[in-house]
Amino acid sequence: MKCIKSLLTALYMMLWLGCGNPSATDRTAALLSDLDATLSQRDYYESLRLQRIDSLNRLSTAATDAHERYELLLRVFDEYKSYRYDSAYAYARRCYDEALDMGDEACMSEAKCAVSFCLMSSGMFKEASEMMASVRTEGMSPRQMRTYYSTYSKLFQEEANYSGVEPYYTTYTQQSDRYIDTLKTLLSADDSEWWSQTGAQHMKNHRFEEAIVTLEGYLSRFPDADVHERAMVMAEMAWAYIHTGRDDKALDCFIQSAIYDTQSSTREITALFFAAKFIAQQGDVDRASSYAKQALDDITFYNARQRKIELGQILPIIEQERYNALSLQRNRIIIAALLASILFLVVLAAIFQMRRLNKKLWQARQTIAGRNEELRRVNDDLIEANRIKDVYIGRSFFVNAEFIEKMEKLYLTVDRKIQARQYDDLRKTVNLTALEKERKQMYAAFDETFLNLFPTFIEQYNRLFDEKDRRKPQDEKSLTSEMRIFALIRLGITDSERIARFLDYSVHTVNTYKTRVKNKSTVENDLFEQYIMKIE
Repeated sequence: MKCIKSLLTALYMMLWLGCGNPSATDRTAALLSDLDATLSQRDYYESLRLQRIDSLNRLSTAATDAHERYELLLRVFDEYKSYRYDSAYAYARRCYDEALDMGDEACMSEAKCAVSFCLMSSGMFKEASEMMASVRTEGMSPRQMRTYYSTYSKLFQEEANYSGVEPYYTTYTQQSDRYIDTLKTLLSADDSEWWSQTGAQHMKNHRFEEAIVTLEGYLSRFPDADVHERAMVMAEMAWAYIHTGRDDKALDCFIQSAIYDTQSSTREITALFFAAKFIAQQGDVDRASSYAKQALDDITFYNARQRKIELGQILPIIEQERYNALSLQRNRIIIAALLASILFLVVLAAIFQMRRLNKKLWQARQTIAGRNEELRRVNDDLIEANRIKDVYIGRSFFVNAEFIEKMEKLYLTVDRKIQARQYDDLRKTVNLTALEKERKQMYAAFDETFLNLFPTFIEQYNRLFDEKDRRKPQDEKSLTSEMRIFALIRLGITDSERIARFLDYSVHTVNTYKTRVKNKSTVENDLFEQYIMKIE
């Protein structure tokens, strides 16, 4: 009896762990609820930013004073720099042109800092360094000097993060620290920037506890600080908590930072993605996938190459966590099934013993035979279930939930018709028409996802042909068959056999399409795929 009790306890624990996600604290659950509510108002917060931009543009157009117009254009740049990269760069250049027309060296230097910020976001560190080296600090105001030092500090820290290896990381970090030290001489403890820069400096030098104290001081001293600034401070605190082993607090900080990012309509790489990573580790894969997709949409909208690279380094981590969560759940179910089987065998042994003691051997053998048959069916069901799970685990987190629901309905229909012996109806149910429809839906999903990543693909693809040979898909979110072949090539899938397998073509058909397209192109055949790979 003690053995059976122990097995029951173990089975209960495995089922409890396998069937439920680890529960978050009440605070985390409340923050996630606030984040979901805030994300539902994304359009509203974005409209506020666009209204501010429109108002500033109208004022700059109406301004007659050159310095006033320059300041207004600079404010438009500030609105765009965390919202839309290409627009931020355009306005940074306009600020420089305006300063150049005025002949104001100080404003020209400040505008160069703005241009350098954009170059950094695009990963053009060499160009940003050259731009900053051309800045002349004579005559710059205290505000402009603060911008100069903070931009230089950010440049060296971005280069340190990009290199990631010694001795370059330490060298760049030390250079960044020197500019922060100089910047802080222009600030006082009454300035919010002093606290945020000091906290960031502690983080760079791995003084994480000091960073937490400093950043908490910022939050308590400046409760009405700019929402975007608070988002960055909360993100810094999250990383400090990670490095001190307090992941629960780190998640709370990332969630709050994501809320502030949404309220400020920030589209540059945001805390939402890092929150998704932690949520995936906790087992809430659906929520994590939703947040990750939203973060991917944001960075695609922001449209800065360096930020896309940074996000691309993190995406596989999220997917790996998702895979691990599903694998862990599968393993727990398998172990629970094994324990159930062992328990079942123990019960059978006990029944057999009781029957033998009561001289009812024949009845016991009948029971055992029935139980064994039931166990065989259970094992067959488990093998089938595990096969399905293996297929599901191999999918990416972008798997279509509607498709899974359709498959589930199909399985239930087939099972019901088999039980009812409706074999003719069953044949109609599983005809190839539905499969072809699903294949088309798969292609449509591929096209839409690909065009989200490469929104100008069709336009740039058609530039490789004369006007008469250019093709436009029937739907702006779809690709032609030829385009789809080269879309796969753009994703790095160059093997014709793999392309043919995905598109349900023969290898000969794929090669024929490729040759026909290249022959129509205005570029040489050998260079065509190189041009395809340059499409962004």
